[in-house]
Parts: sequence; C-alpha cells; structure tokens
Amino acid sequence: MRMKKTTVARIFWLGAGACIISSGLYFMGLIPLPVCAAVLIPAFPVTVLALFFWWMAGQSGGDIPFIGY
Repeated sequence: MRMKKTTVARIFWLGAGACIISSGLYFMGLIPLPVCAAVLIPAFPVTVLALFFWWMAGQSGGDIPFIGY
C-alpha cells in the first residue's frame, strides 16, 4: 500500500486523539474501564504503526514505508 506522509500523520493523530480522549474520560469517571479498553486496544497499535510509517514515509507522492528489522 502506498501512503503519503500527510495521510499517515492524520491516521496517527486520529489514533492518538482516541487514546487520549478515552483515557481522560475514564480517569474522570465518565466511562467504565471495559469501554476505555475497547478503544485503547485497537487504537494504540494503530497509532504506533502510523508513527513508524510517518517517520519512514517520503515527502512526495506515495511511498512504501519500510520500518526495518
């Protein structure tokens, strides 16, 4: 899949926002722990992978990100 750096940055910010908002709502007592976990479990790995892909993506056009071994 080819990705632009701006597209991957948007995915990162959406995932990070979901993690921060759900954690904040849990700590304020507005949502229970299972709901917070249901958001964090899929959102956190997507956020970390998007950060890696953003780091490795090229500036112009589409690029195939390579994280390395």
